[in-house]
Amino acid sequence: MNADAATAGTFSPVADRERAGVLDALRGFALLGIFLSHIPDFSGYGAMSPVDQARLDGFGVDAPLAAVFEFLITNKFYSLFSLLFGIGFAVQLESAARRGANFARHFGRRLAVLLVIGLVHASLWYGDILKDYALIGFALIITARWNTVAVAKAAAVILIVRILWPVLVAVLVYAFAPLPTGSDPRGSFFALTDAFGGSDVAAALAANLQLLRLKALQMIYDGKAVSVLGMFLLGALIGRLRLYRDLGAHEGLFQRVLWLCAPVGVIGNIALVHMHATTAEYPPTLAWVVEQSLSAVAVPAMTFAYAAGFALLWSRGGRRVLRALAPVGQMALTTYVSQTLIGITLFYGIGVGLRGRLGLAEVTAVGLSIFVLQCLLSGLWLRYFRFGPLEWVWRRATYGVPIAFLRAHGGVGAHPAPSTD
Repeated sequence: MNADAATAGTFSPVADRERAGVLDALRGFALLGIFLSHIPDFSGYGAMSPVDQARLDGFGVDAPLAAVFEFLITNKFYSLFSLLFGIGFAVQLESAARRGANFARHFGRRLAVLLVIGLVHASLWYGDILKDYALIGFALIITARWNTVAVAKAAAVILIVRILWPVLVAVLVYAFAPLPTGSDPRGSFFALTDAFGGSDVAAALAANLQLLRLKALQMIYDGKAVSVLGMFLLGALIGRLRLYRDLGAHEGLFQRVLWLCAPVGVIGNIALVHMHATTAEYPPTLAWVVEQSLSAVAVPAMTFAYAAGFALLWSRGGRRVLRALAPVGQMALTTYVSQTLIGITLFYGIGVGLRGRLGLAEVTAVGLSIFVLQCLLSGLWLRYFRFGPLEWVWRRATYGVPIAFLRAHGGVGAHPAPSTD
């Protein structure tokens, strides 16, 4: 056995006894929110003018539903998913320390493979987050040898930077790249998405590449990249403290987090709903700076309220219902990418061509139906297979040695084991 194989053997996937089902279920919950936030983009609803959106509102509920989405979903679930990524990093770090394995090399390979998968996915859909997670995730390797206090301090610094980020962006834009009065880059962004409604594959791919570039600039402009790093670090801190284990012993802490974060999240996001509806994104005005700085506080607060509330429900008997989300969370990579493939097939002109035909309520119903079906199929799949298809590819490419795909005793009664790696 060569050195790489030996390292891979030492770094086998996290054993069943090390796994926490609540993390898989919470990851599934995050995937639900992410899909509901993305499906209006797949359907074309998010790129429509208010007049066109109103034309599709057959039930008269789309406008209030959009406000509810803004309040409950927008940015909260990618933030939650980022938090879980950081927890997974800490779990693997702990496992590596026990086994004396080369963590930096392993995690670097893991991120490199994720980056490749993300780039392929991004070539199909500009909204990909996998490549962003992979690139930002390399920063976590630096913290591998840090103690808990150092990680907490780093997380605090990044969150403060995120709050101040809009001020920095506004200063830089006006100093070095002033926009013409009345300009709105969103118009160009939305115009590019029109290509997805046609049947020209080459035009759709070309538009997607341009949108990918604009999306990358937006990640920097609105501080989303900084937010992701901050949540990575907070997740790593939670993982180091092992708060996901023995939830009953930490109920008091979860209650305090919920009571502290929920009011901040609710009040802050109520304000954000109004501000987002009345504040132009370009150029960065004072109102935009205030909105973005408030978002840097209100969104993480709501995210932690969701996580703490979920943990409390799980520990108080709610796991019987919530564990239905665990299989789809265990197959998070496959679930996420398959949502894109389903969205393209249903809505793009190269597929069924439903783009621009459904209102927000109808699109939401479609999204919920798809997710329920994914939960059922994921549970069935994991009765016979140890990993989702893309999870197996990710592990196989990372470890560099054969990894069993089929369960030793599949079939009825074989239940999926949750994972955190």
